[in-house]
Amino acid sequence: MNKKFSDTASFTLVELLVVIGILAILTATVVIILNPAELLRQARDSNRMTDLATIDKAISLLLTQQPDTNLGTAQTVYVSLPDTSSTCTSHTLPSLPAGYQYNCVTEANLQNINGTGWIPVDFTTTPIQSLPVLPVDPNNTATNYYTYTMGGSWHLLTLLESNKHRVDAATDGGLSPAAYETGSNLTLYPPTFPAYWIRVPGSSTHGTSDFYVMQYEAKNVSGVPTSQPSLTPWVSISQTNAIAECQSIDADLITNAQWQTIAYDIQQQPQNWSGGSVGSGSIHRGNSNTSAAMDGTDPLSGVNKRTHVLSTGAEIWDIAGNVWDWNKDTIIGTDKPVGGGAAWVEWTTVLDYGSLDEEDVKPFNTSWNSSQGIGRYYQGTADGTTYAFLRGGGWADGTVAGVEALALAHIPSSTYSYIGFRCAR
Repeated sequence: MNKKFSDTASFTLVELLVVIGILAILTATVVIILNPAELLRQARDSNRMTDLATIDKAISLLLTQQPDTNLGTAQTVYVSLPDTSSTCTSHTLPSLPAGYQYNCVTEANLQNINGTGWIPVDFTTTPIQSLPVLPVDPNNTATNYYTYTMGGSWHLLTLLESNKHRVDAATDGGLSPAAYETGSNLTLYPPTFPAYWIRVPGSSTHGTSDFYVMQYEAKNVSGVPTSQPSLTPWVSISQTNAIAECQSIDADLITNAQWQTIAYDIQQQPQNWSGGSVGSGSIHRGNSNTSAAMDGTDPLSGVNKRTHVLSTGAEIWDIAGNVWDWNKDTIIGTDKPVGGGAAWVEWTTVLDYGSLDEEDVKPFNTSWNSSQGIGRYYQGTADGTTYAFLRGGGWADGTVAGVEALALAHIPSSTYSYIGFRCAR
């Protein structure tokens, strides 16, 4: 009898363990499928879009009853972040074009609807009150906040977080593909959002639309790829992992087409040339003659100047030096451009582009080479292996480095202390 009881208890225990195991698997599966972090981002994004829609409707309703209502000052970007400085100097916000300025109010006044809140519109002048308080972003930090801009009409904007709502940002009709925008005029806000990301005009030559790119090479800030001046670049990361890290912030690793779009833009700006006109002298090669990668606080000068100016007036750092940057593209070794050998060669010697087109890799003017600061090409082995694109150059590469420098000798899983990355979206 005791043996029978013991066997029964043992069998019951096994059953319980099986059931517990199944429940654990189901729970893990549900968590993976639901992705709580993404659901929270979606919820915040829904609140953001609802908030901006509510403000938009409130302004429209107010103007039907009070057409002469003062909507604020033109070329002023009103921000939902509290600050004791009226120009928001306590926050690191994107640089604005000439003529624009930021405006902030104190925490105590932030949500006022009488014209002293973060939006300078007095909603109390009408008997129909559609706003009890001015909404602010669910996070309301330097990376997530609302903006309001006017100029005879108005524009509201916020950055979205979730994958689900990215399409809302990209298809809302505004200038920023990363932000959700609404209002009566979606062109009022200068497209410089978010901080330390810059807008790059699209290129029909390279098949790109306008996009945003990290102003600085990605830095590792608590495991998050971040564009900022401080810290040295995030290196010793494979192309595979760089793609995943960019996707973790709802972006993508910069593509070769996007890189070429930037490189062509840079080459056509006179101020990037030492002679003061396009093709005169050389384009600076960035931090390409020192002993280590640098943070983004010293721009250097002369041939090693680390900043280049785009046609928009925005500056981009380290596109031609400091560390090599992974691009998202790959190529089979036998499809590479033929450079006359595995070692570094001038672009002017490359006549066979393999599976690529000339404009995919060569400078804007095909007669330019490293004497113009363009950089060189490294073919590597022409075999059946898949190789990843590396662009720009490293801190000790000298004339090899440049806006058109390209190395096709590393596989996607390679990790080196001289290779980093840059995200785009």
